[in-house]
Amino acid sequence: MQSIKRLLEKNPDILRVSSLDCEKRERRRRYEEGLKYDKVEELAREFHSWGSRIPSWRIDSLIAEKIFSLGRIASREYSVNLAEIERLFNDVLPNYIRGGLLGFYISGLYKDIIIEKDILRLDLRKYPASISGLGYRHSCGRLEIIGNKAYFIGMEMEGGEILVKGNAGNYIGKSMKGGNIIIEGNSRNWLGEKMEGGLILIEGDAGNIVGKKMTGGEIVIRGDVGHWVGDEAKGGIIRVRDSETSILSL
Repeated sequence: MQSIKRLLEKNPDILRVSSLDCEKRERRRRYEEGLKYDKVEELAREFHSWGSRIPSWRIDSLIAEKIFSLGRIASREYSVNLAEIERLFNDVLPNYIRGGLLGFYISGLYKDIIIEKDILRLDLRKYPASISGLGYRHSCGRLEIIGNKAYFIGMEMEGGEILVKGNAGNYIGKSMKGGNIIIEGNSRNWLGEKMEGGLILIEGDAGNIVGKKMTGGEIVIRGDVGHWVGDEAKGGIIRVRDSETSILSL
């Protein structure tokens, strides 16, 4: 009894209902905060905080790999799935950023979780500016891109398929090693630069500089093409309007 008495003297509020109510309210507050947590929103805020400091015009292999690696790390830390990545890109990120190098980050997010039968659909139409890097090092599954503002699609692509439902910008399939890229509309300049393998199909027209320094793979253009086709190429096939230019490997 003496020990209980000493305990009550040191903690006079221990038996008060108001003290229990405060604890209950605190537990409820923490629980409600947990319910409000949205990892997709948190991912968007995290990328905006980090990615907004990188100039959107600055694209090189080191920058691309750094942003891609950030996406891979975030994918593991947040345990995201493809449905959450679609929501992040299509609905949440347009509230934070205009465009830029986001594509490299998204490519890192899905790199380790997409499988051959999967389809990931990304809609560009809510972004006022162009987006670069979608399909970077894409290796399996199907990536569908809706809209006309994608640049650097399929850079260093390894396998799988990328379908663009619209027109594409510059640098499609740069250093591509495998897989298929299908553009349902037109593409701009620098198509298939340093391409090593795989297929690029342009249903419409292509701009200037096609297949520069390519060593393998195939580029098919169903419409017209600009200037400088196959410059410095050492291998691969370029077809324009059903004609064919074969570049034999040296």
